[in-house]
Amino acid sequence: MKPVVVCGLGRFGLHVVEALRGCGCPVKVVSDERMSGNRIDRARAASATVLQGDFRTPAARRQVSLTDARAVVFRTASDLDNLEAALEVRGEAPSVRVVMRHSQPRLSRRFETDFGIAAALAPAALATDAFVEAALAAASPFPAPSLRSDRRMPLPPHPIRTELLAIPLLLPGIYATGIVVFRFALGLTWIDATCFATTVGFGDIHLKDSPDWLKISGVMLLFSGVLLIAVIASLLAVFVVTGTADHLCNELRARRLRNHVVVCGLGSVGNAVTRDLYDRGTRVVVVDPQADDDLHREPSPRCPVIVGDATTPVILHHAGIEQARALIACTSHDALNLEMRLTAQSVAEARRNGRPLRPVLRYFGADLARRIHAVSDNYTLLSEATIAAEVFVQRALADRSA
Repeated sequence: MKPVVVCGLGRFGLHVVEALRGCGCPVKVVSDERMSGNRIDRARAASATVLQGDFRTPAARRQVSLTDARAVVFRTASDLDNLEAALEVRGEAPSVRVVMRHSQPRLSRRFETDFGIAAALAPAALATDAFVEAALAAASPFPAPSLRSDRRMPLPPHPIRTELLAIPLLLPGIYATGIVVFRFALGLTWIDATCFATTVGFGDIHLKDSPDWLKISGVMLLFSGVLLIAVIASLLAVFVVTGTADHLCNELRARRLRNHVVVCGLGSVGNAVTRDLYDRGTRVVVVDPQADDDLHREPSPRCPVIVGDATTPVILHHAGIEQARALIACTSHDALNLEMRLTAQSVAEARRNGRPLRPVLRYFGADLARRIHAVSDNYTLLSEATIAAEVFVQRALADRSA
């Protein structure tokens, strides 16, 4: 049987190698000097041939003898490197199937039709269905919960800058004081005093013959009003420009939702899962500490995005975890995903009045997953690499005519 060449021995590349060996297919691995020694050992333990080099160079390609290969799978972290090496293979060995990882699913068809690549696949998109189905397998929607509970987890109050409340309240206070002073000092009606205090009378009422203290009061009223209006305008500008208004709006939107899914992490998997859930008509709230930068704005117009750390109860509270049907923790760190799940479970036990919360966790370490499943059946653990590796293997081993 002709071997399959796998370029890249990262976490996903290792899954592809092991899946190919599980099918009895011989494998040659080409990776650079940065590859982990542990992964090299695992690849060799699976009886794969491990070679060192950059597959974009002719020397590295000569090592594997392309004409004798059944297929070449490119699974490095760089889309550009994958495409460059794939084009080199297409030029040197047109009969060899090329399966390439690329993070932009919308470009896959163009790669396949324009360059003759057998398959350009995005692992995040391939794994999306499994994450979504696991989250939607939760129990039927429940009614809005009563928030009266003796076991509620205490949450810190929402941080509010004191000046945002104090300064706007000073303005009506100053004008109210001016109205009272002019009402009794000048003998005006309440309406005339109000008109004079807010418009300086437009000249029909003046302080020319008034006592000095009243003239000084009028001057102070005029300048303090102008100053406070300028300060309030500045605070409103800061409130909008810094995104505080948008954050509060997202929190209000999230708290009004019921039976939604909370997605923690806006990486490639998080974005793909969010889009899929939204397209299925499921309400979604996204939580990510960097969700306000330009790289994470895609879901913002469609669903509430909470900026913060989902390992803290108050952030989950802002995401409406009390009324959510499921939580998907899909960051690239196993320990962080597990911490999010434990925090969400603590909140669920304290604030959901016995209603279950279905957590779905993304994981990379198979050993961790086995340890968790050995002690608990309450965890749904999914590996993007494992799910996508099966698809890569199927496309690499498919017949040329398929």
